[in-house]
Amino acid sequence: MITLSCAEIATLLQGQLIGTDHLISEVSTDSRTINAGALFIALKGPNFDGSRFVDDVIAKGAAAIVTERPLPADISQIVVADTRLALGQLGAAVKARLLPKTIAVTGSAGKTTVKEMLAAILSRCGQVLATQGNFNNDIGVPLTLLRLTPDDHFAVMELGANHAGEIAYTTSLVKPDVAIITNAAASHLEGFGDTFGVARAKSEIFSGVADGGIAIMQHDSEFTEYWRNRCKRLKIVSFASNHRPGSVTDNSTADIRAEQISLNNQGCAQFKLVYHNEQVLVQLSLPGKHNVANALAAAAAAMAVGAKLSDVQLGLAQMAGVKGRTNIIELSNNIRLIDDSYNANVESVKAAIDLLASYPGYRVLLLGDMAELGADARRYHEEIGIFAKDAGINLLFTLGVLSQSASDLFNGQGSHFSSRQPMLDRLIPLITTQQNVTILVKGSRSAKMELVVQDLLERCQQERSPC
Repeated sequence: MITLSCAEIATLLQGQLIGTDHLISEVSTDSRTINAGALFIALKGPNFDGSRFVDDVIAKGAAAIVTERPLPADISQIVVADTRLALGQLGAAVKARLLPKTIAVTGSAGKTTVKEMLAAILSRCGQVLATQGNFNNDIGVPLTLLRLTPDDHFAVMELGANHAGEIAYTTSLVKPDVAIITNAAASHLEGFGDTFGVARAKSEIFSGVADGGIAIMQHDSEFTEYWRNRCKRLKIVSFASNHRPGSVTDNSTADIRAEQISLNNQGCAQFKLVYHNEQVLVQLSLPGKHNVANALAAAAAAMAVGAKLSDVQLGLAQMAGVKGRTNIIELSNNIRLIDDSYNANVESVKAAIDLLASYPGYRVLLLGDMAELGADARRYHEEIGIFAKDAGINLLFTLGVLSQSASDLFNGQGSHFSSRQPMLDRLIPLITTQQNVTILVKGSRSAKMELVVQDLLERCQQERSPC
């Protein structure tokens, strides 16, 4: 973060400084991890009040606090009307002073992967600040902006949402030069109502882009025309993951597209990337054909802010995997694990099943509940059961409550479990009788399917394990 005085911050926030002025170079909203000399913003919500922890932050050496009312405490205080909005204002002010080339990414699936792809490509061109973890909401986005320094040439910001208006707010802080929608599908339906509500909410990302900025979107989404109409003041760049002559949407007219897609033994795609009159051969380091579309979106955005095709090629080939997102783990010479446990919605589960189906041998899906799908949640889980069966998956084990609807419709070797250990006790004897096994673990954050991955790793590390 750039260094600001408490007086400057008070002016930026239209607040009142009470006490001694200090220089601030770090901001925190977490009293548990705050460092000495930092500014503590005491966020307040329906079920919490950060001002209750002022004694804790004083004990840890905080220099000042931002609060909604003066507190009887021996620490400098900046009093504002709303601490949550103040956090956003401060993050936006830091970004406005530094003005890095900024790309914002949203979508129902793939946004974290696109963000990581962009960071890998742009790191070849200059220093990059990218969203860490799940810091993609109205708290995480300004905290990420506050991490900017004068050395950052690029900022890659992931914007998530579970209700309408959230992306409109965060993109107003970020003010990106380039905005990407990876896709829109059934996710967070409790907040959006239906998939059109999702598409409408994702399109809020274009509202923060200045006139003449760049909007990147799928060429052949059912929502493409709607999105185009929402950003007529912007330059539109479309991407398509394959050339399909004679299809309803002719992908040959996309601004950037992939042709001649093939998968290697690890399930990673190689393809010819075509951009206007240029083309380059790309080898991805992440498995899954669905990552071709993610790579195209990242390539389009990176080149919009100055990257070259050679940067795209090398950045994508060398990027590291993201924990919990299609990580390939060799449990034994005979058993392969795909850890895609970080999160799930209908679109991402289908993409993961397609990846699983691309491997030879015995294919196993361990599925946890998909959360926030609203009144039709069971129907969406049934849809996944049918999709897995049609894809040729050999075994489906489900864990949770809603996911039982998937195993019920699997019409084969499908079973439901209410806890992990009985599922693993049943699984291990089945997979050890097969010659070539691939296991996919997938579920929403609330399903905690990463614990299943941990259990499998521990089982296979035990001396007597059949793995």
